Amino acid sequence: MVFLEFTQDRIKLLEVRKKGKSYSLVNLSKKSVAGFTDEDVSNAILELFSDSGTRKRSDLVISVPRHLFTVRNLRLPAIDEGELRDMVALQVGKQLPYPPDEIVWDFKIIEKRPDGYSDVLLVLGHKNAIDRFTGILSKGNLEAERIILNSEALSGWYIAASGLKESKDTAGRIKAIVDIDASNIDVVVIKGEALDFSRSFPFKDNPEEMVQEIHKTFYSYQKDFSGEIASIVITGIEERAARLKPLLENMYEGKGVDFIHPLKVVSTDYRETMPDYFNLSRDVSFACLLGIVYNPSNITMDLLAPELKEKRQAHKKKKALLKTGLLVGVIALFLSGLLFKGFMDKRQVLNFVNARIKETEPKVKRLREISGQIELVEQNISTRGSAVDVLHEIFKIAPQGVSVSILDFELGDAFTVRGVSSDLSGVFKFASDLEKSIYFEGCQIKYAQKRVVGEKEFVDFEIRCKLARVAR
Repeated sequence: MVFLEFTQDRIKLLEVRKKGKSYSLVNLSKKSVAGFTDEDVSNAILELFSDSGTRKRSDLVISVPRHLFTVRNLRLPAIDEGELRDMVALQVGKQLPYPPDEIVWDFKIIEKRPDGYSDVLLVLGHKNAIDRFTGILSKGNLEAERIILNSEALSGWYIAASGLKESKDTAGRIKAIVDIDASNIDVVVIKGEALDFSRSFPFKDNPEEMVQEIHKTFYSYQKDFSGEIASIVITGIEERAARLKPLLENMYEGKGVDFIHPLKVVSTDYRETMPDYFNLSRDVSFACLLGIVYNPSNITMDLLAPELKEKRQAHKKKKALLKTGLLVGVIALFLSGLLFKGFMDKRQVLNFVNARIKETEPKVKRLREISGQIELVEQNISTRGSAVDVLHEIFKIAPQGVSVSILDFELGDAFTVRGVSSDLSGVFKFASDLEKSIYFEGCQIKYAQKRVVGEKEFVDFEIRCKLARVAR
């Protein structure tokens, strides 16, 4: 497995080999980027692969910098993850001044509260930021399997490095992690075991100024979230951390300020057991990349664009099908080989082969048909649909308990869906599923009003959508 991290002036690479349930570190390397044009970055990536001897792959996991994205903390009236995703989807368009189809986003549940509400962390940004990274990779015939925000990766690193396990004494305690890299400092605040807050700012070779920026970050968190930071951990470039640590200890006396080297997640004796990697990390931090590898269960968000996710899923299904077909063929050949041992007559062998070929022809034909269907699904992502397809899609998507009564198609690409639902969550699910369809975009709930008929409660709703390019 290969992981890449993009920062303002460097690209970092980490390669591991999985052994059972654990990972073995194969390669750790970095490359400075002289300019930051797409061509400069693409060339630097290819040189990084070449210099490190890493094989090019189509399933890269990449970490992207915090400053390219907006992070929002929301409290929503649900604890079910499906309902929360529908509610978050409705909030996305309110957070940034862009059309919903130009925004990439994902969310993380911080805490499910006893009162039925959940605190969630929403990460969102303009699609152009992600498109640029995937475009840079494609220039070198590379593809991203997943895109992760470095703040979440850093929180995962801390949990792995500190061996943090929640208990009655530590549950809900707030910890701050300060990662000092070559060109920037990333600060994350963790509540319990969940990422609760993050901020990134440029590094300057002025310890007093950097401590003030860190203090400003902590003050902002404590003011907005009414949370008291219990302890501080510094990681990253050890020499820079050594200059900041005493200043932070003086400012936050009694809280405890510790330094943990990024490589501690690999080995506690990193200086002796991996001197080359230790020297490599003298002027750069590998904490985020190591957090992805050594605490994958803590990394739940993915900022890959939706259409790329669909393409990856279709590719995986096709690949799995081909592997199954190949396995069937190998087994058939093996069994045939056992039978061939008893045949000495060439004519008998030839007759046997012909018989086996005729028997397997229908199976091979069926495999080819299924493979063709998968390719057709991939092509349908970018092909046009008909009006019948649009109507079929609407009624197919409508969940149980939702009845569509009016479809009002307007001039242009807009249309309105009116109907009745047995509950409010059904309306949210219907709107979310419409938005996920390749036929529709910009779906918004205009109203959802409860009414009582007899002893039953119903919800009248109106959802306004636009036809996506594929349906026009």
